[in-house]
Amino acid sequence: MIDSPLPSSIQIVIFLFLFTFLLSVALEKPKQEILTLMKSSLMGRSLFANFILLPMLGLILIWLFRLPPEISVGFLIVALAPGGMLGLHFARVAQGNLVYAVGLILLLSLLSIIITPTLIYLIFPSIAATDGFVVSLLGRLLFFIIPPFLAAQVIQYWLESIATKVQKLSSFLSIVLYIALTVLTSSLKGLDIQALAWNGLAAIVVFIGMAWFIGWQLGGPELTNRKVLAISTSMRNVAICLLIATSSAVNQNTELMMIGFSALLTPMNLALAIAMSRIQPKS
Repeated sequence: MIDSPLPSSIQIVIFLFLFTFLLSVALEKPKQEILTLMKSSLMGRSLFANFILLPMLGLILIWLFRLPPEISVGFLIVALAPGGMLGLHFARVAQGNLVYAVGLILLLSLLSIIITPTLIYLIFPSIAATDGFVVSLLGRLLFFIIPPFLAAQVIQYWLESIATKVQKLSSFLSIVLYIALTVLTSSLKGLDIQALAWNGLAAIVVFIGMAWFIGWQLGGPELTNRKVLAISTSMRNVAICLLIATSSAVNQNTELMMIGFSALLTPMNLALAIAMSRIQPKS
């Protein structure tokens, strides 16, 4: 079985991945364009999809596929954690609206600091009551998510001449670190993928497919926005979920479900992004 908490090497890679990716996102686009999008109805629909519809979908699929309790907890925690970090990279591959993609990931990452622990508290009171779990999780999220945004502000204000180079470097490093994180988690000693069973794997695939559908439907008339919301809604924040897995309140099979999600999210969304890149607006 998987030891808990996660090994320190994995926790370090998680921190470095989150820092480099969020730094690259914060340096990606002009603030004014993002602020304009924040006030749009599109962003409202995006938040509704990620914080309301996807958690509800998770609950329905747990019942539909009769997932065991420990597997169900991992499944729902992923459903409650929006802002998948590779969403921006895949939006770029799909030729989506990058300004919207940046603004959406920034907003989801910041709101998840409060909303994800709150949802976990409401849905899993037994876990939330364990050793100050919610307070501890809130502290972890603040520690992991706020520093890269502050660093981006410093770079843009005092080191503007190198901001573009830092953005490209941090974006590249985030991809390398994500690959390293995938390899490390998939090679954990005693990882038994059979514990997920057919219904666990099927629930993940259906969740991702339905997330695509929801995002596409709520993306509005613009094709480039639909591409972004379809991908970003399905790309749950597995890195944040693995942070949650450092708590002793989380079971080993719960960690396994999170890792299983990560293993399927990336290739499925990469395939979708490549397919979407071939879809162009009608002239």
